[in-house]
Amino acid sequence: MAVKKRKLIVFDLDETLVHASKTELGHPAAFAFPPYFVYQRPFLAEMLTTIAAEYDLAVWSSSSREYVDAVVTHVFGARYPLQFAWSVERCVQKVDVRSNGYVYIKDLRKIQGQGYKLEQIMMVDDSPEKIARQPKNHVAIAAYTGHQDDRALLDLLQRLKSKNTAAA
Repeated sequence: MAVKKRKLIVFDLDETLVHASKTELGHPAAFAFPPYFVYQRPFLAEMLTTIAAEYDLAVWSSSSREYVDAVVTHVFGARYPLQFAWSVERCVQKVDVRSNGYVYIKDLRKIQGQGYKLEQIMMVDDSPEKIARQPKNHVAIAAYTGHQDDRALLDLLQRLKSKNTAAA
């Protein structure tokens, strides 16, 4: 497979691009995925419009396939084509000794089969433990909890612009 020319930005969904809540937050949800009300992070459309011109886009969430499909349809639709939209079945399940539960790792080496070198991939995720195998590829973002005054995606755009300027 030929190596792709553009860099790839892979987005997590929950608390990165959207926030899902079983209770309404006092402002309209973007859509419902029962039993959840799903809220899009402010400036999401503006951010996607700006970066889609320069980057390939993808989604990788540790949520269910049905949920990922619903969110991808509402957030990206046909306007922002994705290279792929992966859900929990593509994650590596690892025991978390601190919580005695599981953490779902997103091992970016799995993306290499899509035609990208690791150096071309950036993962935007609010959970650093999920990208622990390739921390240099992690673009950290604060967790989104549904607040309408959130500006993290504008900050992300600025960071991506400075990365592009530095690489040029």
